[in-house]
Amino acid sequence: MVKEMIKRQVAKAVAYSLLSPLIVGIVLGGYYALISGQSKILFQLLMTAVANAHIVGLSMAFFVLPAYVILLRHNKLSYSGILTAGMLGGALFSYLFVASSGMVFIINAVMAALGGGLFLFSLRRNAQSA
Repeated sequence: MVKEMIKRQVAKAVAYSLLSPLIVGIVLGGYYALISGQSKILFQLLMTAVANAHIVGLSMAFFVLPAYVILLRHNKLSYSGILTAGMLGGALFSYLFVASSGMVFIINAVMAALGGGLFLFSLRRNAQSA
């Protein structure tokens, strides 16, 4: 019963982490749309961020969740550890699949770190309410 509830909370936290491409796309797109005066750039950057959402998913699966389990076992769970794991995963998978350098590389790494932060934030929020 308790394991089922924990699995449900972790699954919900992973789902929240997948909002990071939307957040990054809206923030960057909004910024550049305001600066340049072209509204179509908002949509273009949002679609680019959503198209690179697989980077966040892979980073969550191969870096953030294992880091969460290891840090939880050793009672060392912290935002810095999860954010670092997310950023490393985002950088690695961005390098392998999308871009080896440039702004897309940096944005994907930040997007994966934000996904890790959203993951841990939603887990902690759910644990306090339960």
